[in-house]
Amino acid sequence: MQPISRRSFLTMAAAGPLFVLAACSSDSSSTATPADSSPDSSPDSSPDSSAATSDGTTAAVAATGKLTGTLNFLNFTGWAGPTTYADFATAFPGAKVNEIAYASADDTVSKAKGRAGDIDLVLVDGTTFPRLTALGVLAKLGDIPNMASVATQYKGNSWDPDNASFAPTDHGRTGIIYRKDLVKTPPTSWATFFAMIPDYSGKVAVLDYQASVMDNILQMLGKPVGSTNQADLDAVLKVLTTAKPHLLAISTEVGKAVAAGDAVMAMCDAYDAQLALTTNPDVVWVDPSEGQVGYLEGLAVLDGPRAELAKAFVNFFLEPKNYAAFINKVASPYVEPDNPGIDAVLKNSPVINPPAPVVAKLKYHTFLGADQPKWDTVWDAFKAA
Repeated sequence: MQPISRRSFLTMAAAGPLFVLAACSSDSSSTATPADSSPDSSPDSSPDSSAATSDGTTAAVAATGKLTGTLNFLNFTGWAGPTTYADFATAFPGAKVNEIAYASADDTVSKAKGRAGDIDLVLVDGTTFPRLTALGVLAKLGDIPNMASVATQYKGNSWDPDNASFAPTDHGRTGIIYRKDLVKTPPTSWATFFAMIPDYSGKVAVLDYQASVMDNILQMLGKPVGSTNQADLDAVLKVLTTAKPHLLAISTEVGKAVAAGDAVMAMCDAYDAQLALTTNPDVVWVDPSEGQVGYLEGLAVLDGPRAELAKAFVNFFLEPKNYAAFINKVASPYVEPDNPGIDAVLKNSPVINPPAPVVAKLKYHTFLGADQPKWDTVWDAFKAA
């Protein structure tokens, strides 16, 4: 099995994923090449009470009739199983999926608000979901039988405590990777990582994701995740500007650089780290002792003419066989720990299948709302230093 990192999807049409400091962009949002952004307004007829999934099981739907039409799905490019869309079309004759490429959280909110592309389904996290809730554009999921396969620890989140409109699909966290053949003392914490940066000047990379970097520094400093206290933010900026002269790169994808030896250690997201570990056995992953901050993603249905079709897709996506195909392709930390179809390489990876003590200390990024500019000021100052 050769796992594909999520950022590989997002950089396939771009230049190389590693940007040295001289070439770093100040824009930290993710981009993707559109798969097919043309809107389709095909109407649906009334929904079916049951529909066969790709392996012959039955997925409950809302009423009687037949689900047809084109489901417009705003998603990271290719962030699905190898045949998920084709299998859904087979299971639901007369239905198909049109994937619209994710560009940024702001773009997602704008498209959902204005129904650009007539969006029916979106992949969101806990920072974007509250914005869609505030707009009043989300539909209730209702009965999604395959939600039973999602582990309890990924349900009942602060942004959707009743599991009414958010169906968890995958999660991630930021940790440390290093080359055990090139680093003398393993960095076991965020504190040791940042303390070691001058010792490996020009050989360390950090992520070009504001929340991933700043939240984990707050964690290191013992401050609340998502803090907007100015003293806390000043302390974060001090850590960043102290490290900045010694950094090789600020990049959206750092695993390849460490695997190749261009960098000897980096702040890294789990999906990217797994690819690096698979590529080079000298790469080691560390869950820092202070704990970590990450994200939980899920599917949310927009309240529109194809809401029932979208709900059927959510259930189809979470069906164990289909879900395993998705995880085996993208190599992301997963939310169905008892799924027998997930590849043993991933199940045995502490990166992709973290142990319980790690999950217990994991915190998710928070929605900052009107306080977001405070964080932007810190990040801009770091990038400009």
